[in-house]
Amino acid sequence: MAKINVSKEIILSVANQDNSKFVDNIDEKVNELFSAAIEKLSENISYVTIDNVYFQPVNELFNGAMLDNSSFIYLLGVENAQLEINTVNCNQFWRNLKERFKFAWENRKFFNKKRKKKRKKKKNKEVEEQEIPEIKFDATKYNIYSLTNDLQDTLIQYLSTTSICYAKDNIITLVGRDDFGINTQIIVKLVNYTDPVFKEFKSKKKGFIETNIDNRFNAFDEKYQRVGDNYVKLIKIFNLLYFNTNKIFPNQVFVESILNYCPDELYNGKDMYDVFVKIINFLYYKSLKEIKSVNDPTKSILDDEVCGNDVFGYKKMLSAILSKDEK
Repeated sequence: MAKINVSKEIILSVANQDNSKFVDNIDEKVNELFSAAIEKLSENISYVTIDNVYFQPVNELFNGAMLDNSSFIYLLGVENAQLEINTVNCNQFWRNLKERFKFAWENRKFFNKKRKKKRKKKKNKEVEEQEIPEIKFDATKYNIYSLTNDLQDTLIQYLSTTSICYAKDNIITLVGRDDFGINTQIIVKLVNYTDPVFKEFKSKKKGFIETNIDNRFNAFDEKYQRVGDNYVKLIKIFNLLYFNTNKIFPNQVFVESILNYCPDELYNGKDMYDVFVKIINFLYYKSLKEIKSVNDPTKSILDDEVCGNDVFGYKKMLSAILSKDEK
């Protein structure tokens, strides 16, 4: 039997932590903000409307296990076939490279003149006065990355001057003391959507990473109906211990899959420390290869990319909560 080296006080404290009022308040603000921004954006971009955009919490927001250091993470899925096609056809590096080659070819005379300016000083003014033509992008190439940038510009209109809104690739991050509170971070990942799957495009080689919210919800709800609040409390405990060990929060699909795998009878009991010890002792001897993903039950958590790369962090956490003579 594995010996636990974590204080009972810490386990009970995090299990009973309740910040639901704060979380609900921020979640409501974020939903209102993005609803307003999408509605505004739809006036100029036909690819998005308030009816074809799906705003889905995906981290601790989804399972109700938010802790003080948790970020508010969402998927913003857009259901539009053309946008998805454009996203698949888009390769940012090669597209930019192609455009640079195209620009250089169309303006080769200009560049030739520039190279010869030392020998032909009389043509300097002609070179300086020549305007560089703008690169025009075909509207059919508008993709999820274009939308991310346009949504960022729109969101800024609704935020106070003390807030920061920045975009990278398909991710928008918001930080604002006055709008959301101190140390609150909002992360929204824009993806394509085909009911019930949120699809994040990685590359033409890797294709899409697909998050099936229906599968995850059904797995979570069925387990919760059988074992009750102890399920959520265990997720909180695992989140805290993983964070303290690795300085980041674990992938929640990974955590839910592991705890969903544990037999229902292990969740019985009012003393959460005893329940925690039973769960750890059970998992200590189990291989992760046996555990199926709640996102895709046909795959193990080692094979489903939606579960992330938390295996090393998980093993490190288990090691950290065992007594010294068990390591």
